[in-house]
Amino acid sequence: MKRNIFVLLIVLFLLVISNLVLFAEESNYDFRKTNWGMSKEQVKATENEKPFAELDNYLNYSVRVNEKDCFCEYYFLEDKLYKSTYMYSFGGLPTDFDIYINDYDNLKEFLTKIYGKPKGDEVVWKNDLYKRKRPEWGTAIILGYLTYGTLWETPATEIVVMFKGIDKYMFIWINYASKELKEWAEQILKEKK
Repeated sequence: MKRNIFVLLIVLFLLVISNLVLFAEESNYDFRKTNWGMSKEQVKATENEKPFAELDNYLNYSVRVNEKDCFCEYYFLEDKLYKSTYMYSFGGLPTDFDIYINDYDNLKEFLTKIYGKPKGDEVVWKNDLYKRKRPEWGTAIILGYLTYGTLWETPATEIVVMFKGIDKYMFIWINYASKELKEWAEQILKEKK
């Protein structure tokens, strides 16, 4: 009996250690299986599929995240990864718009489990026509009257989620940006303008 308990404790210990190792491996990345500053070729090697679209400073993949299809975009300057984005887009009948608010709330809850309590969380009304009509907030978003935004930070990364409407579609962007390369990237982009 003591031997069975001893064996069980060893098995449990090994399971705990293996989960810690897996978590440590996952936490070594800044975005998916990449780190800020990687070259475009290094990033391409981390993805299993060919890019959906590719430009000199940009890669786009069709992926599935949190049980939703979306685009995964990588942005490069001087062949260094400095920003990445997941983008979801929604469209449909006006009666469907409100379900997308639930999608945003579920995504925010999912990210909060990963990154902890948000550093910032905003709801911005550009036109308050529907503000007192909760069932019509989806319509307010698609018209561009209402925007949601949430911010998290890790030691290396700023994560911003935006939910807004543009041209009768709703978009959710999850932007991941290198904190270390932020000023460098802004300076280069400013010089290019």
